[in-house]
Amino acid sequence: MSEANCPGCGLATDYCVCRWARPHQTQARLALLLHPNEPARPSNTARLIRQVLPDSSWHLWARKQPPAELLQRLKQPHIQPWLIFPADRPELAERAHPWQPPAAGKTALFILPDGTWKEVRKLLRQSPWLDDIPILAFDPPQRSRYTLRRNPDADHLCTAEVATALLQLTGEPGAANDLDRLLDRFLSHYHAWQHHQPVPDRS
Repeated sequence: MSEANCPGCGLATDYCVCRWARPHQTQARLALLLHPNEPARPSNTARLIRQVLPDSSWHLWARKQPPAELLQRLKQPHIQPWLIFPADRPELAERAHPWQPPAAGKTALFILPDGTWKEVRKLLRQSPWLDDIPILAFDPPQRSRYTLRRNPDADHLCTAEVATALLQLTGEPGAANDLDRLLDRFLSHYHAWQHHQPVPDRS
């Protein structure tokens, strides 16, 4: 990512959307697990999640060295982890479970891999430390409106869209709506930036 890009949202500074981000405190926590290629991409939407959910954590994936901070967190007795990934293969389907609110004293932790679908599938295959974490079985009703990358699976959502659906599922509609609106603005600003158009006037 260029030095001229905003470190908060990844867009060129003239097209920055950070001033529209509204932080929220939520009961559930998100742990973003990024493929090493992802932080340099200005089309990355995990940055939006971090702005709306400042308590979310950011972990860089490496095949031979799992993120120590996340591993330590998973060992904490009050954490109830869920892996967010489509259980669309037989070996994954048996790990899928419907959402259940955490028991008293527990905190839900959603581990959300981030990258292209090819990268995320590789990440999952090469991370045996994720094997015992249940996959959350949920089917968001909306279709993706994210058009910044080619996606062979039209029913798969981008990272911010998945986070929005999780927030709705767990009873956080305010945070979900604000993240959704920030994503809309991000997409319109990104397209304007790429096509050398003025910043959209949507005050």
